[in-house]
Amino acid sequence: MVFIYRTFMRILIFLVSLLLAMQSCNFFSGKSEDKCEIGLIEMKSISDNALKININVTTSEGTDAYIRYWKFLDKEEKDSIIFYSPISKNSNQHKLTLVDLNLDTKYFFNVIAQKKQQRKISKKYHFKTSVKIPWVPYFRNIDSLANVSFEGYLHFHSRQVPGYLFMINGTGELVSYQKNDQNFKVSKWTKNETMLGILSNDTLQFTSGNKIIEYDKFGNVLFEVESGKNGIDKIFHHEVDLDKNGNIFTLVYDERIMDLSSAGGIKKDTVKGDGILVLNHKGEKVWEWSVFDVMNPLEDKKILKTKKDWLHANSLFQDNRGNYIISFRNTGQLWKINGQTGKLIWKLGGLDSDFEMPDEAVFSGQHNVRLNENNELVLLDNGNLRFKPGHKQNSGKSKILDVNRKAISRLLTLSIDTINMKVIPLKIVNFPKKYFTHSQGSAEYINDNLVVFCSTNTNRLVFTNNKGDLLGIIPLEYSTYRAQYIKTLYDTSYAKELLSN
Repeated sequence: MVFIYRTFMRILIFLVSLLLAMQSCNFFSGKSEDKCEIGLIEMKSISDNALKININVTTSEGTDAYIRYWKFLDKEEKDSIIFYSPISKNSNQHKLTLVDLNLDTKYFFNVIAQKKQQRKISKKYHFKTSVKIPWVPYFRNIDSLANVSFEGYLHFHSRQVPGYLFMINGTGELVSYQKNDQNFKVSKWTKNETMLGILSNDTLQFTSGNKIIEYDKFGNVLFEVESGKNGIDKIFHHEVDLDKNGNIFTLVYDERIMDLSSAGGIKKDTVKGDGILVLNHKGEKVWEWSVFDVMNPLEDKKILKTKKDWLHANSLFQDNRGNYIISFRNTGQLWKINGQTGKLIWKLGGLDSDFEMPDEAVFSGQHNVRLNENNELVLLDNGNLRFKPGHKQNSGKSKILDVNRKAISRLLTLSIDTINMKVIPLKIVNFPKKYFTHSQGSAEYINDNLVVFCSTNTNRLVFTNNKGDLLGIIPLEYSTYRAQYIKTLYDTSYAKELLSN
């Protein structure tokens, strides 16, 4: 079936490309520097990806070009929605890729070329995308999203071998995917319109891997680095993103051989801690930090029990001054780290918090920690009482289960007053109990009255209003570590600017 499908698509794309080449009558002659002309238009399929199409366009020298494409929302073809491809600038050979497409959809398109004050628009062409993709594990449940619709996209991944990065639109339709033969443990859509992922060959470890990969929005590999090669001696886990300088930062495991005899252990024992690693796009270390730089494991009275996963860092965020906020699940605590000196600035939460916190702001097992555009602290409070600082856990398996019987996961928005060292709760969204996730996950506002909650443990993307009332769900075939809201895949202001001139 896959062979027949690929053969059919190649033939179809070839015929469409041939037709475009024959019908593109704007072939130009002469070498006038002022001419703005459109020549050959050629469509090409992309191997193993039915939701990306290359359209190669020849124009006069020094020309900008992009694709304007649209689909109709009704059978009468009266109501449509328009999209624009990324722009190719100052060239005569343009490789334009459509990266926002739906399955089983008919699209129409023009090539638009711009040079100085001249503009050319090609004839109208059309194509239809594949009805289905049998090897991609995402299936939209239309009924479950009847009350959910929004502008923008959601990014998440499928944690399996092979792994997939997904992008869906505000009605749950798949608009983009990226396959890798390895397993995506963690992924992130970056400020530079790229996709970062932590990869591994195994399916056992939840969030750790030995490889980082970065794709551009077209699916081209921009960067790869692997643990154990070129001086990289750490395993990556839980977080990967770009810093303000465009470098890649990630959490890493840092194992140290230590003398734990004073705590009742042995003289040469291993403590597994966490660190921060920053790499440039040459794979070179730019900055490195370790929890061992600011804290002695012997200060932990339970170190013999916690040494195999001492603090469990699970989230990392860089603020606009270049400092880091790091989350430690096992202590229910956040630390702020100076991004230059590595010094500990403050601790928030846990047993030794530097801040005064009201009961409703206390979190446990937290994930997905960040600052929003108002510099407010936002996080998923998993609500796992087994990790809650100061909680006296009962013994016995049945009693341990009872501890979390009434637990809920929450989205917290907190104001951090670093003058008076107080935490003020601003917004709290309590999610339905049935989607409680005791580990992993994420939550964020899509707009003022729509929230997306990634319930990793139940394999669901859950949509609620700002009161936590259920609006819809997306069941997932495989778990994902988190879901990320994206307003736009790329800037298309050039289309409006050119059309307004």
